[in-house]
Amino acid sequence: MSVADAIERRLEVRSYTDEPIAPDTKRAVLDAARLAPSGKNTQHWRFVVLDELADLERLGELSTTGAWITDAAFAVVVLTDPEYTYHRLDAGRAITHMQLAAWERELGSCIYTGYDEEGMRSFLGAPDRYAVTAVVGFGHPDEPLEGRKRRRPLDEVAFEGRFGEPFDVD
Repeated sequence: MSVADAIERRLEVRSYTDEPIAPDTKRAVLDAARLAPSGKNTQHWRFVVLDELADLERLGELSTTGAWITDAAFAVVVLTDPEYTYHRLDAGRAITHMQLAAWERELGSCIYTGYDEEGMRSFLGAPDRYAVTAVVGFGHPDEPLEGRKRRRPLDEVAFEGRFGEPFDVD
């Protein structure tokens, strides 16, 4: 699968089968995050992998937007250092790398950012210097992933030179 194909077809998946994920697949997903760029190459992100049902259930309890995480085969909690103004951007870059690596292996994924931060920090044993930035769930989708994304056409979202000026590829 090409990168362009993965970008064109990857969807957010919040419902998974109970099929386990091989350890080498988890490693590949985490390695993709590790290889993501970071501002000034700080590599300040840290990743906590959770795959025990009790841990996934606890993530769901601590979430305001991600109760679906309890169905995931595993989750990755992304921690970043808020000392860097770009820490959320760096989290997004690492997450995108993980999601594309997962998609290539026919795994679905989705993120959520609504949670009780202090509860998460306590649950994970996260040092105070790190912000809990996002949670990503992964698993085998429970239904076929067919169809195209519903996205606005390029001429509605991209401009040339100034906002509102048509982008002309020709």
